[in-house]
Amino acid sequence: MTRRQQLILFVLGLTTVSICTVAFAMTMTLWRQNATSASAANEPLAARAATDGGLAWQAAPTAVGSSPVVPVGPQGEPVFPPTLTSTPTRPPTPTNTRVPTWTPSPTYTPTATRVPTDTPVPTPTDTPTPVPPSDAAASTSGSAVPAAPTPTPTPEFPYESVAEIFDTGTPQMTRVTGMVWRVVSVSMALYDGEPGYQMRLVDPNGNVHLSEVSGLGGTDSTCRDCGDNQKMNMKIEIRPYVPGTYRAALVQGDAQKSPEVEFTLAPNPQQYVHVNFIPWQ
Repeated sequence: MTRRQQLILFVLGLTTVSICTVAFAMTMTLWRQNATSASAANEPLAARAATDGGLAWQAAPTAVGSSPVVPVGPQGEPVFPPTLTSTPTRPPTPTNTRVPTWTPSPTYTPTATRVPTDTPVPTPTDTPTPVPPSDAAASTSGSAVPAAPTPTPTPEFPYESVAEIFDTGTPQMTRVTGMVWRVVSVSMALYDGEPGYQMRLVDPNGNVHLSEVSGLGGTDSTCRDCGDNQKMNMKIEIRPYVPGTYRAALVQGDAQKSPEVEFTLAPNPQQYVHVNFIPWQ
């Protein structure tokens, strides 16, 4: 049975109970009226006279076998007792209790998602062509041997060099910062500075400059809120500012650990360079 059918049965039940209640009340009212009329008819005349206004008359007893005695007035006219008229009591107006009609909200019916049916594409079957015995022997002897897979080349250096140039150079100074990265966790994307390395820089005149040894972690290359800020753990500062082409690489002692990266500093505006040394793995 649905919820709507249950609601209709509930409303019909309430209506039936209300009708029965009103009918019972009307029946009790009529029964009380009939009981009141019967008791009034059975009361003595004297009591009824006192109830109806205290009229001073009393019916004489009627002798058995004789005519009833009718009271006579002052002028000799017969006086008849007043006719008692009972005033019917108006039954109370039944109060119908209004039952609120509850409208059920529509039941959400999910729409079934149509699952596309993939029709398998028939795979064409190649019909082998019969080969004569002489041709079959020739084709077997001359069949090509599958080539071996090409191995992945091993990088020459364990680090890659990536240079970034910014138009916010320091006045009267050639400034190059660097960061040697260490992979802490690939899955969590955690990286940190690797200690024990140096950055080697060759200026346009061929002079070689070495940075201090890199430390664990890193610091800001300019300022935290500047747009050119990078994380660094080594740097090279040369006075004065010399524009031209430079080459930078990562070294550990006398061993080179990254390929040289080449960049050019413009005369105006003055620039500074940051080099990231990223491990291959």
